[in-house]
Amino acid sequence: MDHIGVRVRRWRLKRNLSQRVLADLAGLTQGYIAQIESGLSPLDKRSTQLVLARALQVSLADLTGQPYDPTTLEHSAATRHFPALRAAMAELSFGVTEPAEDPPADLDAAMAEVTQLHNACRYDDLMARLPGLILTLGTDRENPVMARRLVWVMYAATFAAKYLGHADLAMLAAQECRATALAVSDEPEWLGMAEFAIVHTVPSEARSLPLRRAAQAIDRLDFAAGHRRAGQVYGMLHLSSAMLSAVDGNGERSRDHLQQAATTAARLGEGNFGQLWFGPTNVGIWRYGVLAELNEGGAAVSLPPMDVSLIGSSNRQATMYADLGRCLAQTRKHDLEAQTALLRAEEIAPQRIRLSPLVRETVGSMLRRARRSAGGRELQALAARIDSA
Repeated sequence: MDHIGVRVRRWRLKRNLSQRVLADLAGLTQGYIAQIESGLSPLDKRSTQLVLARALQVSLADLTGQPYDPTTLEHSAATRHFPALRAAMAELSFGVTEPAEDPPADLDAAMAEVTQLHNACRYDDLMARLPGLILTLGTDRENPVMARRLVWVMYAATFAAKYLGHADLAMLAAQECRATALAVSDEPEWLGMAEFAIVHTVPSEARSLPLRRAAQAIDRLDFAAGHRRAGQVYGMLHLSSAMLSAVDGNGERSRDHLQQAATTAARLGEGNFGQLWFGPTNVGIWRYGVLAELNEGGAAVSLPPMDVSLIGSSNRQATMYADLGRCLAQTRKHDLEAQTALLRAEEIAPQRIRLSPLVRETVGSMLRRARRSAGGRELQALAARIDSA
């Protein structure tokens, strides 16, 4: 199974750098670089990926290998619709003047179906339905009802493109999401939702821009945070800032944002404006991801088990198990439990999990450090499925 360390070595040699020089440029040790390149240490932290990408003068995608070549029917089906999605977004950007060639017969039913596919991480079927729906809604986005629907559809397009590894398309979708949200500027939760999408698609190479953007969005929503819908978006932006701060290496600031989100969630309870699923349960899910990014995965061992059945999103449920698995794998003492969590994540949302660079790196590292006799057939099978996704 390929790993990011292979690409680090490839780019290091292309740049004619020694391991020592690369280590100095990235602020790491030569020994750590050697372990990364050999696959003994997983490169499963975005912060470390970012410093290495900067030192090597490449993009994060150059290190992760995204977008991956489709080798399954589902992945191939999803990517087949990217040209149509790009064309629909181009028309939306310059003003849709013609109706879609295949408009949905029942708009309410189409919205419900896209929502269900989004929550189920069924990108193969979701991508097929997005272009026609975008063009249909885009013909009348001055209508507040249509604009709200289009904001959410562009949000769904943003994260489908992001998870499929097409970062440029995801960023374009997020920008159109925001442009549409301006049509309902008297409802700040929609603009906040669009900002949430933008924050998650701004290239990490943009240094502090994602954090600054999230902070500005939080400030703009502060006055409305007492309202239920705006408060949910406000809380999600704090969760985003917690993760971005962790990537930035600032654990104290990350924990402050987590606490702000937890306080907001405790006040509002479980909610689901815009399919964001903000509430105490989702705060707990994000906590695992933050711990993994801060390399504090061992703390997850003492956390009480989570019941994610309150969240009707396969994405959120699978993310919890995936990040729990990453946390447990960091301890190097709980690989069996980590394997169980990762397999559960794959079972819930296979298209989402098999295309996750962080999961790929964790599974590959666990497999490489396991003894051949004790590596586990299930772990080897999971690695094979990920490798062929």
